[in-house]
Amino acid sequence: MSEYSRYIAMAGVIVLGIILQAMLIGLYAVPAPYKTAVAFTKAYYKLDPSMEDYLCQDSRLDDGVNVTAQYLYEKSSYAKSLGFDKSFLKSQLYHIETHTAFTSDTEATVTISAVRRTAINPVFAWVAKLFRIGGTYPVEGTIDVVKENGRWKVCAESFSSV
Repeated sequence: MSEYSRYIAMAGVIVLGIILQAMLIGLYAVPAPYKTAVAFTKAYYKLDPSMEDYLCQDSRLDDGVNVTAQYLYEKSSYAKSLGFDKSFLKSQLYHIETHTAFTSDTEATVTISAVRRTAINPVFAWVAKLFRIGGTYPVEGTIDVVKENGRWKVCAESFSSV
């Protein structure tokens, strides 16, 4: 009978672990200002057009010009002026730290600090980190986020503050 009680105890621990894991996954899915700010910053430095998904409606256009498209065009033009492709300006972020200050229920300011490394492609960034080649550059800034339609979005002049 004691052999069965060990199996029952082990099954109980496994079930408890599964329930705890499900609860933690559920908590991770809750939207938070820092998650939006980090996702936006990563897309910003990867020169990924998906960064526009994180912008609030007021920040997407500036005098009728798509801000994201303009930023990517400027980066592409700069890279071409140096004789490179736009991918040579891509960066990967590491050691990301955030601090969130809520100004109200729908507004927050997220302070981000990280280290960026050139990432022409994902393998390059991994190899550069592994063999400690290439430079690392500090990234520090603040991003204002607002809650728009139940989701946190980056607003204001966030392009210049990161």
